[in-house]
Amino acid sequence: MPAATIQISAKISAETRDLLERYVRTNGVKKSHLIETALLHHLRALDAVPADLLIPPFLELSRQSGERVLDLIDDSQPPTDAMKALYQPVE
Repeated sequence: MPAATIQISAKISAETRDLLERYVRTNGVKKSHLIETALLHHLRALDAVPADLLIPPFLELSRQSGERVLDLIDDSQPPTDAMKALYQPVE
């Protein structure tokens, strides 16, 4: 006997909806199956991985912090030799 199901509602961005629609069309899966699988995967990962190791999908900054980031980008210096070495491929 299948597990009882309930319906939930969530607001998502238009970009996320477009990605969902494209994936469903391309892979022939039902939206409900994809959403439940993704949600279960995410919730299990939250239980399994220490919170300090999780990387959020986006960061929210205050206006003041955002302006500071933009200032730092505008005033950026050329990379140092140490910085260049850090980004070199490992052979």
